[in-house]
Amino acid sequence: MALNTNSFPAYFSLFKVTLRQMFWSKRTVLILLGCLLSLTIALAFRFIARGGGTVNRFIPLITLSLYGLLVNLSAIFYGTAIISDEIDGKGLMYLQMRPLRKSTILLSKFAAYLVGTVALVGTSHLVLTGIMITHPKLQNGVLFQLGMSLRYTALMALALLVYGALATVLAVRFKNPVLWGLLFVMGWESITASPLMATAIKRLSISHYLLTLFPRYRVPRSDFNEALGTSPPSAWVALLVLFTLTAVLLWLATRIFRRREYLM
Repeated sequence: MALNTNSFPAYFSLFKVTLRQMFWSKRTVLILLGCLLSLTIALAFRFIARGGGTVNRFIPLITLSLYGLLVNLSAIFYGTAIISDEIDGKGLMYLQMRPLRKSTILLSKFAAYLVGTVALVGTSHLVLTGIMITHPKLQNGVLFQLGMSLRYTALMALALLVYGALATVLAVRFKNPVLWGLLFVMGWESITASPLMATAIKRLSISHYLLTLFPRYRVPRSDFNEALGTSPPSAWVALLVLFTLTAVLLWLATRIFRRREYLM
């Protein structure tokens, strides 16, 4: 079926409906609790910490650990829901009866997922940075710290993009996509990051390429050496792998979605 340019308002409406469904779901409560926990830790740390070295390492380390976990959970919970929620709510039957391309339906919902998750996580990280820049021991000034927050948010957006594409494939292919997604991000990704794993095995994980792009500011070099192995890829190779993987995963998801019949 040829794409009708007049159908753009319908896809945009689908984008807005998906975004609204995201923010009013139980998943958002869980992610907001994670963001609130991060901000509570930052607020307590702001008034307790005294050493300059500890203060300057706080934002990079909490971004790498706690926000990394939030990104993984957001990608799996929201990424799988863009299809499963429509199936459970019988909305997919209605969408399939409309003169809309199934591939564009999926991509419209994926775009809503990406915008919504980046807004949630990115805003939380910006507020966290705002809390910490009031500490007198924090170095390099306000503009530098805000710039670093934008860099971290850009990297988290990239992680949400590629993990979300993976979650979408799982959603259109498997019956319990959340379980498979959690097994991947909590299982395989953690195993490959182990210092005992060979570099060749590490390269089979998404986190390997994301860690390559993570700013080295105030993070112990030994942490990166253990996670990345002896010969990590360059930044441009990591970006190429991540964008190529995202494109392949989204192509695969749309291909499966177009051909599969979903019984209500």
